[in-house]
Amino acid sequence: MKKTCLSVAAGFLLLLLVVGCVLLFGRVESVDEHYLYNPEEIPEGADVVTLSVDCLALDGHLDEISASVRNELPEGLVYLSETRFLYTEGMTAFDLLLRAEKPARLRIAYQTVFGGAYYVSSINDLAEFSAGGESGWIVLVNGVFIDRSASAYVLSPGDVVEWRYTVSYGDVLPPELQ
Repeated sequence: MKKTCLSVAAGFLLLLLVVGCVLLFGRVESVDEHYLYNPEEIPEGADVVTLSVDCLALDGHLDEISASVRNELPEGLVYLSETRFLYTEGMTAFDLLLRAEKPARLRIAYQTVFGGAYYVSSINDLAEFSAGGESGWIVLVNGVFIDRSASAYVLSPGDVVEWRYTVSYGDVLPPELQ
């Protein structure tokens, strides 16, 4: 009887240890959350949006940024090539960038500006003015420069969002905006 009680107690302690480890180190996620972080597994026919993040405009301007930032730049100056993400109702261009933060290993610094909108000040330490007085991050949706904060720009299924670093605002804008 004493051995049975010890076995039950040992089993119970082992179960508590396993559950504790799962709660401490594991992550429970819904199906939708899984697809947010695993865009390659999005179901056929699901509504999606596409995101890319680059600093291609820095080509030829690398000497204008600090060595510490230069050392953190991605190979080919692309942080995230065109990647599909599951679309959710009410999603903004800013929300989409935040969704890419974990899978693309982005470090996004942003601040609240007037009206509660968010302003992205840096991505992986590449910040506004890192490459001169006209440098910073801009956003295009379906090839068109957006006319408001990314946190106020609500996306539709199928939208293509591009976050681009610019050295001079005209260097990444479509010709009609230059």
